[in-house]
Amino acid sequence: MNWRYGKVTSLAAALALSAGAAADTITVIYTKIPGHPTSVIPGTVDLNGDPVSTNWRALEDIAVSPDGTQWVIKGRTQLGTPLETILVYGSGNSGTMYAQKSQPVHGGATGEVYDFFGSGLGRFNDNNDFAFSARAMGGVNSVFQKVLVRDFVSGNTSIAFQMGDLISGLIDQAPSPSGDEIFGNSVGSIHILNNGDIGSQDSTILNIHSSRRPAIMYNQDAFHQTNVTSVLSLDGMSSLLWTTISANTFYTSPDGANWIATGRVNTGSTATDDVLVYNGQVAIQEGMPIGSSGINMVAVFASGILSNGDWYARGSWSGGVWAAINGEVVAKTGDPIYPGSSLVWGSSFYSFAANTNGDWVLSGRIVDPDATDVSNDDLLVLNGERIVLREGDPIDLDGNGVFDDNVFVGRGNNTLSAFEPNDINIDNNGDILIFINIRDAAVGGTDLNSDPAFGTPQAFLRISTASAPGCPADLSGSADQNDPAYGVPDGVVDSSDFFYYLDQFVGGNLAVADLTGSSDPNDPDYGVPDGVIDAADFFFFLDIFSLGCP
Repeated sequence: MNWRYGKVTSLAAALALSAGAAADTITVIYTKIPGHPTSVIPGTVDLNGDPVSTNWRALEDIAVSPDGTQWVIKGRTQLGTPLETILVYGSGNSGTMYAQKSQPVHGGATGEVYDFFGSGLGRFNDNNDFAFSARAMGGVNSVFQKVLVRDFVSGNTSIAFQMGDLISGLIDQAPSPSGDEIFGNSVGSIHILNNGDIGSQDSTILNIHSSRRPAIMYNQDAFHQTNVTSVLSLDGMSSLLWTTISANTFYTSPDGANWIATGRVNTGSTATDDVLVYNGQVAIQEGMPIGSSGINMVAVFASGILSNGDWYARGSWSGGVWAAINGEVVAKTGDPIYPGSSLVWGSSFYSFAANTNGDWVLSGRIVDPDATDVSNDDLLVLNGERIVLREGDPIDLDGNGVFDDNVFVGRGNNTLSAFEPNDINIDNNGDILIFINIRDAAVGGTDLNSDPAFGTPQAFLRISTASAPGCPADLSGSADQNDPAYGVPDGVVDSSDFFYYLDQFVGGNLAVADLTGSSDPNDPDYGVPDGVIDAADFFFFLDIFSLGCP
């Protein structure tokens, strides 16, 4: 897989996916703004199951199908404790209540109702079936942890297995017998494969010595077990015994061919025992270089795997933070946010995701260029090529095409993060689904939070980055690199666009400035990037600049 970091392969791709694209389309799906329609949770009910109106108290997690068409949000309502926790199932830009606290468990026993949902929200397979975990109440306590599956075709949801069900293949510590181990009360890492098998991790397995858990399973069969199963070392020369397997990190590509997990292995040193394992071999290890980057891993904060088996992760090193795909670092503290940029990544990455086309998207904080104004230091960057969204950017809340809503990216306290951790997805159409935070002013202001305020002032956005190019020379709303509008198309071709392109041209940013292999419109290479920035690119830009916007 060619993970994009520079040259794109056609003018269409350059215009759609790099700085120089037509303006991204941002749609606000949900917010917590009191009284605004986007704060309403569709389909909520009261204790009797009758419709009742309520608003978002919290947006906590999101899962998106591999094709990007389906999504599930875990969150909280404002209906009080008995009705607070909720799953909303959606498609496109709308959703409705799918499961709610105090409502009957799908396929559950009489009297069983939902209590809350797993800390690690479930996963979709390529068929758009969805598996997740939930805690029930009102039934038998010994079976109150459930793993459920929603069948996409029928829309029906059923229990796949639950607390108390037998797990085969685990080995207990002698003299205790093996073969009586059962699921506990916190099974997680729930993900469903295309064949219907369900992967999971359980740190609370019952009838087993504590040194022999956690374990990871497919259905009710053990796959890897703490202090029993070994993985291949980073260099492939030895075997290392798992000493623990982390919760909500074991995931498998939907075809079942590839898997990842994080945890610790027995290296004899706590300075080298944290690992990310891919297909049974250590892929990243504490204290060891990450790929060819020359930086040593300190910790892994988040990771994921795609339908084609590609995997991605982000974490820390001694000099800050890193993000990697298939073991190669694509961004780290101190790197320019894209080639030629004077803005460099700082010491915080918030969220990171990729798709099977090779696109990736990263949110994080830059090193403050002026050391005084921290109101626009958080960014969302696509492919290491351009800024998609920046702290301080205005948001068109009502979708009327005008920034007249007094809604901006960021927190009232500018030192706090503008982006939520890990809540991000990019599909193969270039659509980004993301949780951000919002405030009522470009600089400072007040959080646009729920009333009463709870947690952070979240909003759920769809950002369509691959819209058809209608104004290819519209590159920037400002020529000032410290302006949030720098590198963000504004629908107008003017001097800001010219000077922005000149910056990228002089800076050698192939992703933006490499536009053509020829300045002759009759040449087949006209409009086809050639990997070289030269006079032809500059004259090509002048051609499209002179055309303006349609």
